Amino acid sequence: MHISLKDSLARLNVPDLKDLLSYLPDVDKLGRKDELIERLVATLLGSGLKAIWSGLDETQQAAVAEAVDDPLGEYSEQRFRAKYQCVPSFRVAGAKSYGYSGSKCSALRLFIHYDHEDRSYFVPAELRARLQAFVPPPAPLELESKETLADDAGRVLRLTEREALQEVVVMLRTIEQARIQVSEKTALPGTAALRVLSEKLAGGDYYSWFEKKNKWDQEIGPIKAFAWPLLLQAGGLALRAGGRLALSPAGVKALSAPPADVVRGLWRKWMKTTLFDEFSRVEAIKGQNAKGRVMTAVAPRRAAIEEALHECPVGRWIAFDDFSRFMRATGLDFAVTQNAWKLYLGERQYGSLGYEGSGGWNILQDRYILALLFEYAATLGIVDVAYIAPERARADYHDLWGSDDLAFLSRYDGLSNFRLTPLGAYVLGLASDYRPVAIASTVVLSVLPSLLVNVVRGELAAEETLLLENWAVPVQAGSWRLDREKALSAIEKGYAIAELQGFLESRDDMPLPPTVETFIRQCERNGKALRMVGSAVLIECRDSETAEAIAAHKETGALCLRAGAKALVVRLDNVDKFRERVRLLGFGLVS
Repeated sequence: MHISLKDSLARLNVPDLKDLLSYLPDVDKLGRKDELIERLVATLLGSGLKAIWSGLDETQQAAVAEAVDDPLGEYSEQRFRAKYQCVPSFRVAGAKSYGYSGSKCSALRLFIHYDHEDRSYFVPAELRARLQAFVPPPAPLELESKETLADDAGRVLRLTEREALQEVVVMLRTIEQARIQVSEKTALPGTAALRVLSEKLAGGDYYSWFEKKNKWDQEIGPIKAFAWPLLLQAGGLALRAGGRLALSPAGVKALSAPPADVVRGLWRKWMKTTLFDEFSRVEAIKGQNAKGRVMTAVAPRRAAIEEALHECPVGRWIAFDDFSRFMRATGLDFAVTQNAWKLYLGERQYGSLGYEGSGGWNILQDRYILALLFEYAATLGIVDVAYIAPERARADYHDLWGSDDLAFLSRYDGLSNFRLTPLGAYVLGLASDYRPVAIASTVVLSVLPSLLVNVVRGELAAEETLLLENWAVPVQAGSWRLDREKALSAIEKGYAIAELQGFLESRDDMPLPPTVETFIRQCERNGKALRMVGSAVLIECRDSETAEAIAAHKETGALCLRAGAKALVVRLDNVDKFRERVRLLGFGLVS
């Protein structure tokens, strides 16, 4: 609780009190300290308060309005700077002062006081009550947004909603096939697993994956492919078993659930999980795992960002910097670290982020927001993203010690804009149900018996191009050919060819040619002709007689299949049982 107006003034020295009295008309500036304080209190709580307030400049009046409107009567420089992109003057440089030359208290100090114990600026309660009678409330901050983004040759627009609804099913199917290896200790996928997952992504990962040549090189690496196994584990749909992921009972049920509901559940679970701290992916900032408690709890960070997402209009592009500024201006702030001195770039002593100006909001909080939006919200289709290459996309870290060799501070630095999707509105609880937005299109197609799909009129939307790329190969500008290999690959990934059929039928005035209908029917039938039910181990026996004895015995025959004269195949999840049964027959199994 802040102190009274009189007590706050009593903490000032006499020269400062005289500076403040100079802003009051017809008030004597001579006398003892207690007399000066009484004159200030009488005037500020008297009838002339409004006239004194009117003498403030526009920025100072705005600062008073913000403090008066605050529930605790406090003024926050961080919030004010974020909202107005300037700060008010508390001292007048160069003005003649009663105390010393070069600086004088401005009239703003009559209204906004400083509590040295709490290290906070505030308006004393009795003064605030008087000001509320005439000071207009501050204008609410609006989050700036745009319907469209200007063309930029170097920028990629990624529409994530359809991708996420497809990929969540594909990822569950991939885990069902027991192909994803993760660390038992960290739950993180290995390089081989990331490559498998990258191949399954609808439109690929955000950036091409190039392995670094030197160990000190920076690597962007996978983003979506990295996020999916963590999301599924945190959501309780995948479990670690023997270094591999397996579907949990909830994961099995999710295969037949509406994908939008699955995505919503994954986001809600991610908001609370302690499985992973997204900031750990900002590898350039060292010391995160130092002794003692260095990083803050992740749930409050995510909650602040999610609350800010609730203020985003659906379907309109928002600049990331505007979003970050909005969070600070509205008090949706959070801490990333308990001790910035333990975080550093390059070298622990000289590169510490504890030095003034080193570990600011733009370095810590902005990088965390970027990571959560780009790697998790976008992967789940909550936001569409617009981005460029991260190299030198943001220059705000270049003055930090130890940053000379860094092309980027985080792999997410290239994110420039994002847009809340209808799926995102459903996931965040802003919409009661989810209805996929129909692709707005004026394109007219001609589907030929030769399996060619030609654009007759109009231009394919980005979503339409993405859909066609799953099933057809480009022949020339405006022309595609349905391709059996691509179609089978799409079906293997979990895509429904019925979506292609509906797309072609809705954009061609003529019925689909019989050859195209046959193509669709055969692909649908043959695309699921084989089903991978699990991984297996190939076991070589010493001779064909041993293989025959084991395959024919009632204890082991049900656990293996012959694979050639001397080889047996055993499902991975049956290896331990097979080993035990083989021992009963008098044989040993070595690796």
